[in-house]
Amino acid sequence: MEMALAFLGFLACLISLSYGLYHLVRYVLKKEKRFSKKLFWPLLIGGLVLLFTGAGLSEPDAAAANAEKKYSALNAEYQSLTKEHEALEKEYKSVSTEAKTLKDSTEDQDKLKQLEKENSELKKTQKSLKAEMKELQDNQKQLKEDTKTAKAENETLRQDKTKLEKQLKEAKSQTASSYEDTGNSSSHTNQADEAKAADTAEGCNIKGSKNGIYHTPGSTYYDRTTDPAEMFCSVEEAEAAGYRAPKR
Repeated sequence: MEMALAFLGFLACLISLSYGLYHLVRYVLKKEKRFSKKLFWPLLIGGLVLLFTGAGLSEPDAAAANAEKKYSALNAEYQSLTKEHEALEKEYKSVSTEAKTLKDSTEDQDKLKQLEKENSELKKTQKSLKAEMKELQDNQKQLKEDTKTAKAENETLRQDKTKLEKQLKEAKSQTASSYEDTGNSSSHTNQADEAKAADTAEGCNIKGSKNGIYHTPGSTYYDRTTDPAEMFCSVEEAEAAGYRAPKR
């Protein structure tokens, strides 16, 4: 599940970045502005959320579980070797007792030599087991430290994930605010266009251009003024608003 979330997040981020790069190239080459923020930002922010969520849930827990698994396996091996060592010590004591008993018997010299040989081999085995036990104890100690470190890293990554989620929420709220501002400015523009259309419909057909000149119907630049700043019903009204007549 965690890997699926991380993969979906990575895919969403890749799509959003590809989309942004594509429109950037189109803007540079053709000066076209068709970039959709409603598609780009949700994809990018949602992809980051899924990516960090999947990564935060999978990697720390997997590392801690792996360390715990190794610790359990070594601990079981240590317990098994401890039992084997205890059994060998009992056997060594038994052989030593039997060797002492057979020392005074001339008939059992061959058996005594065999027991001494076995005793020597048991000593070597015991020494080897002690070395292995020491190594296992060192490994066990190191695994405990690794487990502690993995748990600390897990906690740090969870805290980082919480911070990232908070930052992403703030980014979402800022994006929503920018969409609202864009919507308000569009509504104001539509209201101004509706007012101009109403003035034209009522017979107020004198056009006030953006450079402060009014044009009456039939004048040279009347038809060329396609985007007037204001419409007036009379010349007096245009002049009162600060507009002047064209020089020709």
